[in-house]
Amino acid sequence: MKKVEVYFLINLGAILSIFAIEGELGEYMRRQNDILLEVAKDKLESMVRVDNINSLNSDSLYKFTFNLDGEYEENSASVEATFTLNDTSVSNAQYTLTSKTVEKEGSYVAEIPLSDFDMYQDKRFNVELMIGFKPEISAQTMSEWSEIFGSEEIATKIEKNISDKVRREGSFNVSRKLDAFITPVPLEGQRTDFFVLFDKKRYTVLKGLKWEVPVTVGGVYSNNDFEVSVSRGADMVSGLDQGTPRSTLMGMSSNQGGTIEVTGIRKSDSKVVTTKARIVVIEPQWAEEQDIDEIYTSEKYNFDMRVKSISRDRVSIRFSSSFGDNKKIVEKSSMSVGPYKKTGTLTFETLVDGSPLKDLTHSVKVKELPDPSVDFKRKPDTNELTLEVMTYGKSNAVDKLFPIGGISGKIIEIGSEKYGNRKLTRYRLSISRPAYGGIQSVKLKIKDKYGLLNEYENEFEYFD
Repeated sequence: MKKVEVYFLINLGAILSIFAIEGELGEYMRRQNDILLEVAKDKLESMVRVDNINSLNSDSLYKFTFNLDGEYEENSASVEATFTLNDTSVSNAQYTLTSKTVEKEGSYVAEIPLSDFDMYQDKRFNVELMIGFKPEISAQTMSEWSEIFGSEEIATKIEKNISDKVRREGSFNVSRKLDAFITPVPLEGQRTDFFVLFDKKRYTVLKGLKWEVPVTVGGVYSNNDFEVSVSRGADMVSGLDQGTPRSTLMGMSSNQGGTIEVTGIRKSDSKVVTTKARIVVIEPQWAEEQDIDEIYTSEKYNFDMRVKSISRDRVSIRFSSSFGDNKKIVEKSSMSVGPYKKTGTLTFETLVDGSPLKDLTHSVKVKELPDPSVDFKRKPDTNELTLEVMTYGKSNAVDKLFPIGGISGKIIEIGSEKYGNRKLTRYRLSISRPAYGGIQSVKLKIKDKYGLLNEYENEFEYFD
């Protein structure tokens, strides 16, 4: 075999190996992305809501209907309904059937011949919906995910993983197991199951804000078929809007929270059901700590007033200043101020849904830019010093440091830290031996990035 052919085969083998490695790496990355989606599963499932569930039958046909709502592209949803036998009277039997749904006049409908249920037409079935759709994720949901998962980066990564999955598979799929079971053909006197359910067991609300909590009602067909009332925790509830399939509780979170119990009564047969949830009241907090309480002339600043657990589109700012602004409303959760030519004061009040939060008001002073400040810290019983230089201004720092006297060897920078619009830079230096006596005067000049040049001097005892 010629050398060129051997080289060709070797190179071809190397190329194929690279493709194999890249393929394995791609598969590994896809698995990692799917794991992230699995972690966020409960949040992703809430993108689609199922309500207005009805179960009807005729002489030969069973009809199951429901509505879908959520964050997905119009006409992109497809649903497959699975009915699984779960009846104590036939506990040893296993029976499952599946039906595609079609959309009719805004509702999704599964029509199944009663004969498909075989001998189990009068038995109870659990219902699971497999929902495929193309997500259309709102800015509010992205903001909520950023809060829940700890950063915008993770929320954006989840959004990208969803988009990639839709490109690969054609849709994003979630499953929804319904709380209430169905009976295709109820026996004489048997009624569709009546239920009243909270969506969650725990709701977190902010102190000082109005809140609304939904309750799902099933097994009735109109507002006249039932009544709901608050049987526990009524002191937390200011109003109840009764409706089907959703009723709504309203309140003002001015207390410590507690358990709310809602009781439902179906009028036709006096059936009573209850559901409970816990309201947890928390003090409002800014999403980011307000660590700047003074700013400097000739600089521009941005203040972020976002609130934890609240989507940013609900947050606005009421702004006042000594420069003529009087309770100006800014319809955003952040705003830029400055640059100012003179000193003064600024006040930022955080509003949620137009209501001010009592404890989330931030005051800021506008000051002239100070000179850098210094502090010498001495290592005990040595001639070694740590020099700490604080510079002021959001972009300011030490530009140059000039030793003048009393210093032995080089000045070495050993680290820096940023505190809002200040920067602390540390240096290590040694005191030189004085020409006479036991006291040495350490002198140096510091120039900052804004061009301020100042001289600093301090005296120290020299140790032999």
